[in-house]
Amino acid sequence: MKAVKLYFKTPLRSGEAGLGLEGVAEVIHSDTLFAAIANALIALNEDVNEFIEKVKAGEIKLSSCFPFNGDTYYLPAPQIPVEHKIGNFVSKETFEKIISGDNELKLEKEELDFIEKYEVPKVSLDRSTSNSNIYYMSATRFREGAGLYFVVDGYCKLLDHALKYLGDDGIGGKKTWGLGRFEHKAFNFTIKSKGDKFVTLSLTYPTNKDSVMYWKPVIRSGWVNSKNGSFRKPKLIMALEGSIFNEYEEGRLVDLDEADGNFSGKVGHKVYANGKSFLIPAVIQ
Repeated sequence: MKAVKLYFKTPLRSGEAGLGLEGVAEVIHSDTLFAAIANALIALNEDVNEFIEKVKAGEIKLSSCFPFNGDTYYLPAPQIPVEHKIGNFVSKETFEKIISGDNELKLEKEELDFIEKYEVPKVSLDRSTSNSNIYYMSATRFREGAGLYFVVDGYCKLLDHALKYLGDDGIGGKKTWGLGRFEHKAFNFTIKSKGDKFVTLSLTYPTNKDSVMYWKPVIRSGWVNSKNGSFRKPKLIMALEGSIFNEYEEGRLVDLDEADGNFSGKVGHKVYANGKSFLIPAVIQ
C-alpha cells in the first residue's frame, strides 16, 4: 500500500453539494479523484479503459484525499457513536487506536490550523445592464509542508502519469483560474488494523444494505464536460468516509445510465461514478 502527498502550489477549490461558492470542503472525495485521473488519462491519450477496468476489478483502490501536516496524517473519524463531537478527522495514531477497539481512549477534536480558508473577491457583469456585481468565492490554502494525501493500492505508471498532468492542469474547481496545481510524492504507507468490521476511507456505494453498521449518507452529483456541452450528473447517495460496515462491502463503479437512462447518449460517452470502497479492518463494538 502506498500514499501520495499533494503539495499545492496554488489554492484549492474543493466544493460539494450545498456549499455554494462561499463554502469549501476539507477533502477531495474519491469519486472526484477518480474522475480527475480518468480525464487526465484521456487528455494524455493513455488507456483510460484499462484504468477503469482495474478500479472496477479492485486492482486499483483509491481513498479520498485527507489532510496532512509534515509527517502527521489525518484520517476520517470513524462513524461510531460518541458522546462529544470530535470533528471530521483524527490523526492516524488515534484512528489506529479507535479501530483496535481501545475502549479507554479519550477523543478530542483535532485542530487543523495548517489549513486556511479564504475568500477571493470576483466581479460579474449583468449582460442586460452592464452593471457590475461583487461576489466572493472561497478557496483553501495550506501551510508550507502541509497539503492533502490519498492512500492507494495498485499504484502504477498510469496513475503517476495522470498525477503529473493534474499537477500542471489542476484538480478541483476553477482550474482555468490557476487553482488546484500541485506537486506529488508517492511513498510506502501502512495502517495498523485488525478485526471483522470495516471502516471505509473512500466514498462507498453499498451493494448490500445489510452490510451497513454505522454510516453517514452524502449526496454526490457534479458536472461532466464533453464535446456535447456541460451536463449535471444525476444524484447518487453514498456512504461517507469513516462509515462502518459489518462485512466486506466492495461498493461499485456506478454507470450513470442506471440513474439517467440516456446520460451517456447526451454526454457522448460512458460516465462512471466511483463508489468502490477502500476498507480497513476494525474492531467495533
